[in-house]
Amino acid sequence: MKMLYVLMSLTIPFGLSARAADSAPQVCILKIVDHVALDETVRGIRDALAGRPAKILVDSAQGNPTLAMQIGQKFATKNPAVAVAVGTVAAQSLVKYAGRPRDPIPLVYGSVTDPKSAGLLEKENVTGVSNFVPLRPQLQFFRELLPGLSSLGVPYNPGEANSVAIVEALRPICEEMGIGLLLRAATRTAEMPQAAAELARRADALFVSNDNTALAALGAIVAVADGQGIPVFVSDTDAVQLGALAALGPNQREVGRQTGRLIAKILDGTPPDALPPEGVERMELFLNLSTARRLGLTVDKRLVKRAKEVLP
Repeated sequence: MKMLYVLMSLTIPFGLSARAADSAPQVCILKIVDHVALDETVRGIRDALAGRPAKILVDSAQGNPTLAMQIGQKFATKNPAVAVAVGTVAAQSLVKYAGRPRDPIPLVYGSVTDPKSAGLLEKENVTGVSNFVPLRPQLQFFRELLPGLSSLGVPYNPGEANSVAIVEALRPICEEMGIGLLLRAATRTAEMPQAAAELARRADALFVSNDNTALAALGAIVAVADGQGIPVFVSDTDAVQLGALAALGPNQREVGRQTGRLIAKILDGTPPDALPPEGVERMELFLNLSTARRLGLTVDKRLVKRAKEVLP
């Protein structure tokens, strides 16, 4: 009898814990593709939700818009407490479920460069965090690192609204600064190295700015640029570790934490419409000195002192 009592005392808390887990609100996260910046965004979301009774499901569309739509449909059948989109195409795949007449699903987006062009602003039941950072300070910083910069190659996916918005914003800034803007479109990650190779033969540097298709191929893009002896600049600070020379941009894990805090407020009962969309809270400067040495570039000590992180 004493042994039975002990077994019951062990079993009851376990059963209660299992039931509590089953009743926890579900948070479904759709990531458009796997690369270091978006991975860090998801880690930041998990940071912000740590310790909360929430079931988190993460799925990746592997850069495929059709797969993103399919995953969005799968998430919608689960009717989660919150749907989360990491990346522009992911958000576009989920936004219709936020406005459906029956059982609308709150949508929170993260790491979306241009929510307006993506059709996410002024939508009911939608909020989130943009990872856009002003382009002019980035180009000015690139010129500090590379004073002779006169042409900039940008491989981009015209199927990503965020990338098109960046390209259109770059045009007048480059013209004003006397930098020739060279563009090459590629719609799939596998096509990006060839696009980068064509640009690297004509440009002084390459620039990958929040294009998820290009970021997924960043290692290959860096290798191509190395072959031509030119640097790659990025907007995502986390991508510097993959061989880019430098970035002036957001800390993607912090963007994820911002996103996670919005999710937490919705789980606590705040309607998404009461939470205004947010932008990057601060920019950080990252430098990769091993890349600089590999390319035979000298980095001014003042820039090194300004950097948030320096990869030796």
